[in-house]
Amino acid sequence: MSSTSLTWTLCFYSEPANMSGPEYIAETQTLPGTRNYEHNRVKVPIWDIRGEEHKFNLDEHSFLALPQAFSPGAEFEGDEGMARSYLPWVRDLVLKTVAGSTGVFIFDHTVRRASAAKSPRRQVRKMHVDQSPGGALGRARRHLPASERAAVESGCVRFRIVNVWRPLGPGEVADHPLVFADCRTVAQEDLVPVRQVYPDYVGETYAVRHGPGQRYHYWSRMGPRDVLLLQCFDSSRSGGGDRGAGGQCANGSFELHEPLEEPCLRESIEPSFAPTRATRSRLRPF
Repeated sequence: MSSTSLTWTLCFYSEPANMSGPEYIAETQTLPGTRNYEHNRVKVPIWDIRGEEHKFNLDEHSFLALPQAFSPGAEFEGDEGMARSYLPWVRDLVLKTVAGSTGVFIFDHTVRRASAAKSPRRQVRKMHVDQSPGGALGRARRHLPASERAAVESGCVRFRIVNVWRPLGPGEVADHPLVFADCRTVAQEDLVPVRQVYPDYVGETYAVRHGPGQRYHYWSRMGPRDVLLLQCFDSSRSGGGDRGAGGQCANGSFELHEPLEEPCLRESIEPSFAPTRATRSRLRPF
């Protein structure tokens, strides 16, 4: 595996003081987001995958790095441009790179801008997984057409949720790089379900405890043509208790520089999509 590393501070889950179930209430137009738990900061080795991208894949590690994969013809401005050129490009990329995919449904996209101040769309520092198994099934029920939803719930298709992450540029990411875990090194007991409360929806994510044996990676000098796929859920691997059993990629970000020394404010886009394929396996109970 990658041989170049640095030791840096990441943010991990810390139990609520009153031991209640962890919960995050999303921000609104008038109120900031709130949570009932804290994070503790731990220094860990973070391994660079630059030059060794080919050694990692979604099925085994839960992430896939695609150097120079972005097509300049898919650049966009505004929501109309995104719908017209960028999201169709993402859909085609998924069908080509996620083995066995026969259908792709894009249900969300987020543009983030690095900032020292708190804002809803700044970089996410804490280690997390965007969907727990329960949250993933809730997303299927909420977003998929009825026929696809029934196929997912009956186990007739393999259902994944994967995020496509790339910097918007124009230069390389010089600070707040994405950090992501090899899913085989994260124990199930280190993944903590967090209730996510939105004005019109209640979902569930995972917070991540720091634990022995966890291995973290980043992709140095990531540029606007580099694309990273992060798997949030895979129905063919849900329900187990071993390390990496669910195939979820814990991820976050970290600061390489002090806030006043940042050479570049990161800006990125991250659509979330659900590729499916025919399979004989059934969903294990959530």
